Amino acid sequence: MIRLISTLALIPTLTLASVSNGHELSWLVGCWVTPDKSAQEVWVADSNQSLAGFGIAVSDNRVRFYEVLSIRQSEDGSWIYTAHPSGQEPASFAATEITDNSVVFANPDHDYPQEIRYLKKGNHLYATISLLGGANSNSFSKVSCD
Repeated sequence: MIRLISTLALIPTLTLASVSNGHELSWLVGCWVTPDKSAQEVWVADSNQSLAGFGIAVSDNRVRFYEVLSIRQSEDGSWIYTAHPSGQEPASFAATEITDNSVVFANPDHDYPQEIRYLKKGNHLYATISLLGGANSNSFSKVSCD
C-alpha cells in the first residue's frame, strides 16, 4: 500500500518538466494530501495539455476509496473536471471560475461534492470539495512529491 502511494507520488516529479509554462492550470500538477494524511491526490500533465489525476483514501493501511480524475478542455475551450470514483458512476464538473491562482468546478446536480476548488496562496496550494457555497468541506494541501 505505502509502495503504491510512493510510486504514485513520483509521477508528477517525472512529468512536471513537460508542463508548458503557458498552461493555465499547470500549477495544479503535484501531490496533494489532507492534514491527517488520510486522503491524497496526484496530478500530472498529459501530452495534450490536459491533466490526469488519481485520488486515494486510506485508513488502517487499507485503500478505502480511489478515483481516476481528469481535467480537459472541451471543444468550446471550457475546462471540464471528471471523476471516476470506485464503485460509482463518473461525474463531470464545469469550470465556473478560473484565475491565475484558482479554479472552481461545479455540478449542482451531483450529490457530493457539488463544488471543487483549487487555490494557490503564496507557496501553498489548497483543494476543497464541498456542497455549493462551501458546506461540508474537506481541504487538501500540496506537499512535496519526494
